[in-house]
Amino acid sequence: MRISRRGFIGAAGVAVGSPLAAWSSATPASGWSAGSADVIIVGGGYSGMAAAHQLVGAGKSVIVLEARERVGGRAFTQRVPGGGWVDNGAQWIGPAQTRILALAREFDVETFPTYQTGKSILEYQGNRVEFSGLALEELLKVPIPPEDLAEFALAVDKFSGLAETVPPAAPWNAPNAAGWDSQTVATWMNANMKSAGARFLFTTAVKAYFSVEPADFSFLHFLFYVAAAGGFETLEESSLAWRFDGGVQQIPDAIAAGLGDAVKLRSPVRRIDQTGRKVVVTTDDRRYEGSRVIVAMAPPMAARIDYHPILPASRDQYTQHLAMGSTIKAHAVYRTPFWREQGLNGQILTQSPVNVTYDNSPPGGGPGILVAFFEGNPAREWADRPEAAVKAEILRTLVNYFGPRAAHPKYYYQVVWANEEWSRGCYCGMPATGTWTEYRDALRTPVGRVHWAGTETSTEWAQYMEGAVASGQRAASEVQAEL
Repeated sequence: MRISRRGFIGAAGVAVGSPLAAWSSATPASGWSAGSADVIIVGGGYSGMAAAHQLVGAGKSVIVLEARERVGGRAFTQRVPGGGWVDNGAQWIGPAQTRILALAREFDVETFPTYQTGKSILEYQGNRVEFSGLALEELLKVPIPPEDLAEFALAVDKFSGLAETVPPAAPWNAPNAAGWDSQTVATWMNANMKSAGARFLFTTAVKAYFSVEPADFSFLHFLFYVAAAGGFETLEESSLAWRFDGGVQQIPDAIAAGLGDAVKLRSPVRRIDQTGRKVVVTTDDRRYEGSRVIVAMAPPMAARIDYHPILPASRDQYTQHLAMGSTIKAHAVYRTPFWREQGLNGQILTQSPVNVTYDNSPPGGGPGILVAFFEGNPAREWADRPEAAVKAEILRTLVNYFGPRAAHPKYYYQVVWANEEWSRGCYCGMPATGTWTEYRDALRTPVGRVHWAGTETSTEWAQYMEGAVASGQRAASEVQAEL
């Protein structure tokens, strides 16, 4: 079994826990400077930057307001001293993700295949094995009973078939939408997989794809996610296939460079007021006016903005039904990828708090980089522990599987996404049961002159960078039609 990992992106541009949260009727003090453009874009992640890029190309003026000191949102690249980089959030792409690949070609960003040469490690109930590929002779080495593997394979076939009946643009119109939306993924799993081995594989896959537990979200959303990627086979082929040489932040950085002073960093948006002739967007120290606004960010974060007039109940309550996923992503950087000398590809699958790792080295093989994840409940349990404790647990796991050389990385990076001020979780906002059928398309339906983007709103590759780009381009097209 191949467990696909990816990060998701979107843009964040609102305050979290701000002392200004209660100033719903406040008016900026006189003398605050103002800017104006055809479109004000709130959030400088992939969705916001894709929208800005399309609008400027169509001759419209934009202002992008981003709360962070960088663009990229949940796509966050850091350079490693002496060479290499780490992608702390989103990172994987694939051949079926055509929109983001078109942007990569436009800005001369190269791709390279994810390193998968050699054997993976699987540990289950204390038994460990090295295996490669999905051939029968390899699967027989896995310490999971054959009947459990067969049950898991049958379940994959079953949900793949169900996903084919779900229209990505309107999942509430699926044949059994109400029934699927009334149960969690765990409910469906428990009804269709009785063996411990099958449930282990399925639960690990769910956590890797969604960064939440199977009990946390709607089974209809699970099926929508598969359908939005073009089916399970396409999802498996494209979700882990490639990486960007130099990191994922290159594309939003390149778009921002072309926009120049139109991108305003360190500018968290506090209020959006569309009661006047223009839409007024207010940050801590400025007001901006536009004919239209695109809010391009994770819906739970977008809900923290003060809107005037208030948002319709359908939109606001939709966001109340979404909770951000929980992920801790860490990189250990070594002089060389020494695990390759052992015939290993850096991938593990375990029942420990660090349940998956991958080889994240640059295409030339140096430096050697291992990436490790806490996801779902382990990420929640470890989020408030000291950074040193998280690091110690990750290095302990890497030593356990790759040997004592893993104990002493040259550099170490980690992001606890639930503690990241402008995201408060990763990969995405996940809908509870009943959300799709009760609120339908309220998440992406414009409210007056306010339009919505962000990968959660996409009907194509939702929760991926590809979905973010698609959502930004869709929102830009909506705005173009109105201007």
